[in-house]
Amino acid sequence: MINSFDTDIALINPFNKKIVLRDFYSSTISKGIYNWPNIDLLSLAANLQKKFNVKIIDANTEKLSSHKVIKLLNSKKLKGLIFSVGKSVLEDDYKFINEIKNGLNQKVKTFVVGGVVYYDAKKELENNSFLDGCIINFTTDDILSYFLNKRTGLKNLVYRENNKIIECENELPRNGFTLPIAPHDQLNLKKYRLSHGKSNYLTSVITSYGCPHKCSFCVSGKINYRYRDPDNIIQELDYLKKIGVKEIMFKDNIFGFHKRNYKELLTKMINKNYNFSWVSDSRVDVLDEELLNLMHKSGCHALHFGIETKSEKTLENYQKNLKDTNCVKKTLNLCKKYRILTVGYFILGLPGETKEDVIETIKYSVELNLDFASFNLPIPIIGTELRLKSIQNNWVLNNSSNYDGSNTPIINTGKLLPDELKKLRSDAYKKFYLRLKYIFKIIFKIKNFFQLKMIILEFTNLITKRH
Repeated sequence: MINSFDTDIALINPFNKKIVLRDFYSSTISKGIYNWPNIDLLSLAANLQKKFNVKIIDANTEKLSSHKVIKLLNSKKLKGLIFSVGKSVLEDDYKFINEIKNGLNQKVKTFVVGGVVYYDAKKELENNSFLDGCIINFTTDDILSYFLNKRTGLKNLVYRENNKIIECENELPRNGFTLPIAPHDQLNLKKYRLSHGKSNYLTSVITSYGCPHKCSFCVSGKINYRYRDPDNIIQELDYLKKIGVKEIMFKDNIFGFHKRNYKELLTKMINKNYNFSWVSDSRVDVLDEELLNLMHKSGCHALHFGIETKSEKTLENYQKNLKDTNCVKKTLNLCKKYRILTVGYFILGLPGETKEDVIETIKYSVELNLDFASFNLPIPIIGTELRLKSIQNNWVLNNSSNYDGSNTPIINTGKLLPDELKKLRSDAYKKFYLRLKYIFKIIFKIKNFFQLKMIILEFTNLITKRH
């Protein structure tokens, strides 16, 4: 752990009263008590620590006010601050950043990273004079070059220089990209947990960047897919084993997409006998039985799938590119065979859907025999086709600052009124979780005290906040 007086660059996840998940170009408010380390800040710290003393401060998880963070930043060497920001809480984030900058007795360069700056970084700098720059890609070492004053050939940054805004070219990492080992040990890993996790000594790791699919409601579809070198991932996992990590959240959009690489990675994980338990996002049309078997043997105990809707017309309209909907049940059954919990993500009321479509999706979520389900409302995220279409059709205000679909409908097409959609979403949670058969199924899957505690806490949250 680096002492505050040694810190050159601090990477900060801003405080908020709620649990805010800001990473990988999205930001949502946790619907329960689940939380994981910010992969953007971990990756940036990994590159920066090659030349600088860095400190990661998760003020959100640790519930540190700006005043407390300022005390931690009492360093005469401090030259840079990097904040993770999210559109769902942007006003709060910028207020927090301003409080810290005003409270410091020295001038430091202040950068932000997050989905809100990915598509219009120049506008963010024009509108917010307290910011010195925006980081477009958190996997490259361009921010390291910036702080080393090596400005020639910089990419993936937008920054101020001599009262001008410099927009660098965006460049993806190469396939087989590598990352230095991130300083996971700087975080209190016991404070992170997943609703369906096995342990609370949890951290985040990426095995790829971007997404090969182009769903028009998702920001990741605009970022072309790149895979990380398997041996480089193993080096990080070796380190995580050494510091006692028990659970890993692989922060990938589609774990398993590049099958050859993933089979190599999983085989090495099995041979290393890490004994990690781990979870990730994937797609039902990507995983086959051979891959799922390897995933199970390497410690995978839960997978998250974007099922979205029962309506094939909606899937086609929003470019989900799911050519065979029969693979949904097939893949979920294979997960059950290999004792991997399944979590289904659903979006209720995408523009074009009717009340009947939403009701059918809710029924479908129950029929699929998932272990967990998350019901979300459409979000017009900056950079998505859904955002452009919503503005063109006056479904959402162009200057709307609310981009979290956890509670309040943001899009109003006139077909499904906001109050009606909120009720349907509430009904979805009741019909999925408040079934006697489901409750007994989950109870029988509990393996340890941590899982029991999480089930009780999340069930209590469900009853008090959504029932």
